[in-house]
Amino acid sequence: MPFDCVLLVDLSPMDREVTEIGAKPPAPKPLRLRRIPPWHINRRPERAETPVAVLVRARGLLADERRWCKGAFARSFFDIPVPVHSRLARRFCALGAIKRVGRELGLPIDDARQALESRVVGPVPEWNDGAPTTHDEVVAAFDAAIVTLEIMPA
Repeated sequence: MPFDCVLLVDLSPMDREVTEIGAKPPAPKPLRLRRIPPWHINRRPERAETPVAVLVRARGLLADERRWCKGAFARSFFDIPVPVHSRLARRFCALGAIKRVGRELGLPIDDARQALESRVVGPVPEWNDGAPTTHDEVVAAFDAAIVTLEIMPA
């Protein structure tokens, strides 16, 4: 469509029989039906499974203390802050791990973040970066959030 919003019709050589007076249009092609992919349908039971999947994988990412950090969402080998989605990211804070997993799985992270915040009573970055917070506390908070979401009724 040109800029002045005038509709242009392209008549290719195959459409010439349609443009003749009295010609019948060709028979329409039969429709091929496809199933709707499950990720496209918003179902209530899957809504509870999504944050659990994100939290379980993020907890696995942080299970080793050498993969956990403070002060940045993600850090490289040399302890340099990098974006969460960077190939150089090797260590993650609690929220950085959730963001990384959400991006890898293509899932929303808001429910997973809120579930973890309900366990730590406050914003996750401030809690993770707090001086008294240890790696064991971070893993325990992930475990508690996962259990809480699993026992919630759908």
